[in-house]
Amino acid sequence: MGRCKAVPLMISLLLLAGCGGGGGATSDEALALSIQKDFAAMTSCSCQVALRADYEARVFDYVLDVAYDASGADLTIVEPAIAQGVTAHIQSGQTQLVYDGFSLDAGPLTEDGLSPVEAVPAFYQAITQGYIAAVDAAGETLTVTYRDGESAPGVGLETVVNFEGKTRAPLWGELYRDGARIVTVQVKDFQCIIPQTD
Repeated sequence: MGRCKAVPLMISLLLLAGCGGGGGATSDEALALSIQKDFAAMTSCSCQVALRADYEARVFDYVLDVAYDASGADLTIVEPAIAQGVTAHIQSGQTQLVYDGFSLDAGPLTEDGLSPVEAVPAFYQAITQGYIAAVDAAGETLTVTYRDGESAPGVGLETVVNFEGKTRAPLWGELYRDGARIVTVQVKDFQCIIPQTD
C-alpha cells in the first residue's frame, strides 16, 4: 500500500465534495485544482461506495461504508453478506490495514499488490496528489483524469473521477493499470467537512 501514503483520508474515495470550496473558478482546470485543494483540506467525510474489482477472468463486487476523520479511516463491508460488518481500519499516517477479526482476500489487483480495499485510499491519493492530466466538462459534471506524474496515457496507474460540478461531490470513478480498468466505484451519500478559510 505504498502508493497510499495519504491514507489519512483514504476514502473517500474518494470523495470530497458536497462541501465547501473555492468559488470563482474560471475554467475547468481551475475547478479541478480547487477540488484537489478542498480534498486535501477535508477533516472528515463519509459515504457509501459500490466497488467492482475486475480480475479479467472474474469480477468481485463489494459495497463499503466509508468514514474518515483525523484518527484515520474505517471501511465497513456492507456486501457481500458473508463479510457484512467487517471493518478495515487505516490509522492516520499509517499504511497498514487492520481487519476486525476477518480477512476477505480476493487477491491483489496489480503486481505491486493493490487490493480492492486499498483502492479507496488510492482514489483519495490520486485526487489530493495526482497529476491532473485531463479535464472534461459535460453538462453538470466534471471528469478529471489523474496520473502518476506526467506519465503517458495507458502507462502505470491512472485514475478517473467524475464530480458533480456545483457540489463537487464525487459520483463515480475508475482505476486503470497500464490501460486496463481494474476498479470501478459508484459513490452515494457523500458528506464532508472542510474548514472555512478567510
